[in-house]
Amino acid sequence: MHRPAAFLLVILFMTGCTSHRLDEDEIVYMAVGASDAVGIGATPITNGYVFRIEDALEEEVKNVHLLNIGIPGADLDAIAKAAKTTLRLGAHPDLVTIWVGANDVIDGVDPDDFEADLDDLLDRLENNDTFIVIADLPDLTQLPRFREEPRETVTLRRIDAFNKVIHDQAEEHDAALVRLSEEAVEERYVSDTDGFHPNDRGHRRLAELLLAKIEPEIASGGGSRRVVACAAC
Repeated sequence: MHRPAAFLLVILFMTGCTSHRLDEDEIVYMAVGASDAVGIGATPITNGYVFRIEDALEEEVKNVHLLNIGIPGADLDAIAKAAKTTLRLGAHPDLVTIWVGANDVIDGVDPDDFEADLDDLLDRLENNDTFIVIADLPDLTQLPRFREEPRETVTLRRIDAFNKVIHDQAEEHDAALVRLSEEAVEERYVSDTDGFHPNDRGHRRLAELLLAKIEPEIASGGGSRRVVACAAC
C-alpha cells in the first residue's frame, strides 16, 4: 500500500452510515496525535505503530480506511481541534486509538486544561458511537533525553497528574485503557537519534499493546460501537 509521508496527514472518508459493526467487511480507523502517529522514530516511518495497526487490521478486515491526523510537536489543544474538524467534515470512524499528553507535559500545560480538551474530544467521539482505545504516559523522566537534560516541567508529579486525567476520562467515556505507565522504559525501545521517540522496536511494542485491546472487539463483532485512534508525542 502506498502511504504519503506527510507530517500532517488527513484523509477523509465520507460515509452516510450512522453506525456499523467492527466486522470483516469494513473499518474506518482514525489515528489522531503528534509525531508518533506519523511514524517519527521508525525507519521508514511506515513502520510506525499506526501503520502497523492498519496492517494488522487488514489481515482481519476486507477494507480498512485510515484517517491519520498527526501533528508533530503539537499539544492536545491543536490535536483535538484537527480531530474535531475532521469529524465535522463528515468522517465517521469506527476505531480510534489515542495517545496524547507527552508534549503537554513537556510544554508546561496545566493538567486541568488538558482534561477539558480530552473530555471534549471524547464527548465528540462518543457521539459517533466510536470504540476508543487510549494509552496513558510512560515515565518520561527515564527517557535518555530527559536523563541527560532534565526539564523542570517533566517530573513524576506532573506525569502522574496527567495519567490520572487519562484514567478518569477513560472510565467516564468507556474507553479501553492501555497502561503504558506500567511498562518499563527501556532504551532498546527508544530512538538513538533523539532519545525520545520510539524506534522500530518501540513502535512495534506500542502497536501490540493497542491491538491487544482492538482485536477482541473485532472478534466479538463490536456491537454497534465505532473505533478511532489518537496518538501524540
